[in-house]
Amino acid sequence: MSVRRQRRRWLTAGTAAAAALLVAAPAAQARTATARPGPAVPADLGPLVVHTGQGPTGYSVTFRVYDPTATSERIKGEWSFASAAQIAADPANSSPRYGTDWQPGDFPLATPNAGSAANWPVAQMTKDDRTGVWSYTTPLPSGVFNYAFYRDCTAAAPALTGCAPAADPAAAPWSTAGSAEPSSQVYVPFDRRFQQADYSWQGPAARADQGTLTHLTYPAPGHTGPDGENYLSVYTPPGYDARRRQAYPTLYLVHGGGGNEMDWSTQGDLKNIMDQLIAGGEIQPMVVVMPNNPTDDEMTDDVIPYVQQHLHVQTTAAGRAFAGLSGGATVVEDLLYGRTPTFGSYSVWSAPRGLPTAQQAADPQLKQLLGLHIGVARQDLGGLAQGNTTAEQQLLAANGVPFTSYNTDGGHNWAYWRQALRDSLTRVDFRATTVAVRTHGRSATATVTPATAQPAAPTGTVRFLLDGKPLGAAVPLHGGTATAVLPHGATGTVTAVYGGDRRYNGSSS
Repeated sequence: MSVRRQRRRWLTAGTAAAAALLVAAPAAQARTATARPGPAVPADLGPLVVHTGQGPTGYSVTFRVYDPTATSERIKGEWSFASAAQIAADPANSSPRYGTDWQPGDFPLATPNAGSAANWPVAQMTKDDRTGVWSYTTPLPSGVFNYAFYRDCTAAAPALTGCAPAADPAAAPWSTAGSAEPSSQVYVPFDRRFQQADYSWQGPAARADQGTLTHLTYPAPGHTGPDGENYLSVYTPPGYDARRRQAYPTLYLVHGGGGNEMDWSTQGDLKNIMDQLIAGGEIQPMVVVMPNNPTDDEMTDDVIPYVQQHLHVQTTAAGRAFAGLSGGATVVEDLLYGRTPTFGSYSVWSAPRGLPTAQQAADPQLKQLLGLHIGVARQDLGGLAQGNTTAEQQLLAANGVPFTSYNTDGGHNWAYWRQALRDSLTRVDFRATTVAVRTHGRSATATVTPATAQPAAPTGTVRFLLDGKPLGAAVPLHGGTATAVLPHGATGTVTAVYGGDRRYNGSSS
């Protein structure tokens, strides 16, 4: 184990037995109902999502837990909100809005806004002495919200120091094979009469469109806690075929400091997001690997070799992407600026540190990447992530390194990181193409080739130009090629410009 790996480890996870390869546990889902009278005690608990059809959001959620012997139950959840204008006047978000007074355009933001997951609001739940069920109800807008229960906790909010959070037993994490995940999630649908932002891409897909989550244990010499091994959560797309002619591209996705391999598949809503984007034809089917606190050395020495040996994934850099948030983004940057060719594309979100040197930013290998996605939430005050990201973007731009930015309203939290993931997948990862054009007589033929091997050929159109002037209308692609007729006796340079489609980015010869 290298000195650098020892120096860069930021969390030690507890031991557990590994799950069998590619065997999934079903994820718990909240029930959705129409508001109507019902039994005093539902047959099943968990969050009850009710379409009220009333303001401020059109939906309310009742959280319930059965615990008749508890003297107190509190719930902490990601439902304090703010607007951009509000934070411009009060950066600390000292007077947040909650579900009851939510307004269109508001986004989830902790209070105080200091980048700490400890700063979400805490509410006292109400006990039904007859049933032993504790409950708490609040309106919520569309999206996914994390929450946890605190039993018999008298510590001051919002930190609740010394109290242990517990996931909802009726909406438990999908796996308990590795690191503990003490939170649960609820998805709230979209009511266009009250809300502007539709986050239905975060909700569960139809059963036929659902991929699989699997928890794995792999050998990691020198790793401690667990000793000599470590954990992975893995997403395989619906219809995953270990004998498919083209192996699958792989996204390696890292959590933040203090997290673990379960974070993206629970708090990050990874499975639902992937299922929805694949089903909608917005991205290619791919494998997603979520490691547990990897160092840069462990990524290259242990994680990638294990994945490429045990899963049907591509083994070239063009078929690999690496993304991470907050503390995990610094691991991404170690490889981005230290061993650039390891991955074809990189995504860096809310990185609190890791700014490249001037020499690193000028490395010509950066310009050869298939994609680079860098972003931070505009209201992120945690770990100086906003200032670090802005400086990094400016440094890369000054050196002519192409990148896609994603700077939008939000905080140092999962609400932003889920959006950053979707943006990267639909604009950068495994979407690069190249165009080759050849002429023969009076015809010019353009061939569009994906940089990452995929079963589906690019669609859309190609526009041909002769010495920079258009040659008629755009020509549709068929099987990845398009042909145009050249004017009689024409001479000059022929250029082909591919416009892209839902799964591929445009390019030109």
